[in-house]
Amino acid sequence: MSTQRSDDEAVTLDRSRASQGDGDQESGRASDLFAHYAPPFDLTSDILFVLALCPTTPLHQAFPGVPFLSLVGHTPLLLWFSRITQMCYHDTVGAQQCIGDTMTVLYNELNVVVFLRQRTLFAPSIYATSELTIQVGQGYGMPKQLTTMQVQVGDKWFRSQVRDGTRQSVVRARLLGSGKGAAKLVSRWLPGFTWPVRFPSGSRIRALIEETPRVQLAHVQAGQLALEAEWLPQAVTLLPVGIYLPGLRMQLPARRETFSIALSCFSSPPFHGGG
Repeated sequence: MSTQRSDDEAVTLDRSRASQGDGDQESGRASDLFAHYAPPFDLTSDILFVLALCPTTPLHQAFPGVPFLSLVGHTPLLLWFSRITQMCYHDTVGAQQCIGDTMTVLYNELNVVVFLRQRTLFAPSIYATSELTIQVGQGYGMPKQLTTMQVQVGDKWFRSQVRDGTRQSVVRARLLGSGKGAAKLVSRWLPGFTWPVRFPSGSRIRALIEETPRVQLAHVQAGQLALEAEWLPQAVTLLPVGIYLPGLRMQLPARRETFSIALSCFSSPPFHGGG
């Protein structure tokens, strides 16, 4: 198991809770950050993808107008519990720099996305243990927030715990097979873009999946998603089947590309959160 390392050594970021509501100051901080850590960002991660079903009504109440997919009153969620081992970016002179390697853990992250009626996903919540990635994510319009999270991985198992206030999300899964054969099949379609992911801010992004060395089936033996969120008043149980992708390489696009896409989102009424 890797030893987790904080990325505070790589960057020191000032936080000011009093100015969180000031859009101009947020934009200025994002610009300063992207001046030193310029996109595109290449991320290497070990990721467990799992599914859950949540009630649709609280989602509609929290995000009116968002076209959530509903199956008999429930909406499917896609979650990924991940540990990020490397982040590459471009410095002030345009040279690529990398933080971390395959033997370290920079930070952990939980992404929660909701299926919409189109081939699009909606991300109401993202939780991470890194100040740097939170600032980067906010520059893209992502709803990232700080959390306490542990990820432990063995040859045949995966475990994670995520704290959100007084609630805790957990997953425990058994990893099946080597995943090398499935990776060869998947590699025929790589590199390839994900479905668009939209955020409550009105922006959206499509990540580029570059490669994945293994694609392992995972038996989710136990797990739940429990958040202090208006749209999820009660914990929901994770479905028993997941996919584990160790060493997945993903690229987030250049910031200008993301924000030009975001402008098209506002040609229709933007999303509004309920809390």
